[in-house]
Amino acid sequence: MFSADRIVAARKSKGFSQELLAERSGVSLRTIQRVEQGDTTPRGHTVLALAVALEVPLEVLQNEPEARHELAPGAVTKASAGALVLRSDPQFLQLLNLSALSFLLFPFLNIVVPLLLWRARRHDTEYAAEIGRRVLGFQILWQVGCFFAYMLVLLGQLVAARYHLVLPGVFLGVFILTYSLNVLTVGYYALRLRQGHLNIYRVWL
Repeated sequence: MFSADRIVAARKSKGFSQELLAERSGVSLRTIQRVEQGDTTPRGHTVLALAVALEVPLEVLQNEPEARHELAPGAVTKASAGALVLRSDPQFLQLLNLSALSFLLFPFLNIVVPLLLWRARRHDTEYAAEIGRRVLGFQILWQVGCFFAYMLVLLGQLVAARYHLVLPGVFLGVFILTYSLNVLTVGYYALRLRQGHLNIYRVWL
């Protein structure tokens, strides 16, 4: 017999929203909502699709006494029904996103600081796992983009020098542009999180 509580716990342990789980599993959002609320009993293929999307053994979603599989190392707090429960901490999700601004203090801190926060809380705070991956994914993408942008500017400067041309302020302009893009992106998604939207950084990743 499947357990709605275990499906909810498994989804939150992965940091998935209901919308993301629907997208990954191919199960309709409405069905997932009804299953998690206990309004309907899912068919076998539906439970299997959810287990595959959540990357957990099928037994984890069943309410059997012998199903002792852990959803993730370090997951905390067990409800009386035996389902794993994750703490809700919107402030931490904000901190996880805003920690990327540490690149303003020193290069690469925008990756190091979110990574440390994500590793510390991804198994005990709901949505932290997925949001942390998205924050880190964007910051890595931004770092790689900056590298290639600066290399293109350097190449342009070398070509211009061969023709005795001077391109003043190009490096500074690219620097300001790339840093402003990162600050504005982090700020925008901080506002989205404050409004309760968890589906962030999907445009970039």
